[in-house]
Amino acid sequence: MATYKELQTYAKNIIQDSKYNHLLGGLINQGQLEIAGGMPSALGSWLTPPLPGLFTIGTVDTATDAAYVSMPADFQRNLQFAASPEGNEIDIAETFISLVETYPLLDKSGTVVECCEFGGNFYYQGIPTTSAEITVHYYKVPTDMSVDGSTPDGIPSHLQESLLGNYTVWNIGKLINKEDIIHETNREVIISASNRMMEIHRNLFIDALKALELYIPYNHRNINLISENA
Repeated sequence: MATYKELQTYAKNIIQDSKYNHLLGGLINQGQLEIAGGMPSALGSWLTPPLPGLFTIGTVDTATDAAYVSMPADFQRNLQFAASPEGNEIDIAETFISLVETYPLLDKSGTVVECCEFGGNFYYQGIPTTSAEITVHYYKVPTDMSVDGSTPDGIPSHLQESLLGNYTVWNIGKLINKEDIIHETNREVIISASNRMMEIHRNLFIDALKALELYIPYNHRNINLISENA
């Protein structure tokens, strides 16, 4: 398993320019956040799936005067399941639009029978007269790494360096091409080298992203595994 320090060292050894060292930690955490939140798939026209290691269970307490409350503070994506205080499953609407098509004014009172997540909020109908604690399943925001021994949250250990290390080097390459080198006497050489670095490490990152998608069990991926010709 790669540590925060090891991921930074990986990037430093490739970039070999200490003036970018202060940016490495932030980029590593940004890469982790983007991967967990979903990036354009390398396999098709969808977002990469949630990371199973970030699946969590929390609760929300309904209001008595509104049809929504905030999702738990660590929510990132994909409300998977909801249950009443009695343990009864609550239907999750396919979309917010489908919820409001059924309940246009979002003012139905009573036991919660349907819900959805939209914009980081938990919407529900009906609205209980006393607050109800709803159990929710979802995928959480990964925890940022902050100390040398920290390790990535939710990313499989065998892909941590190839994903986060190459994401970081690729994005440093973008910075090298910007105005901070515009007056360098060897500007064209620097840009040519940074472009090559960006290309190599972007490709390595994309290859690792493909491996991540294929590693996640098929029932977690938004891929139709049935042939259209079947």
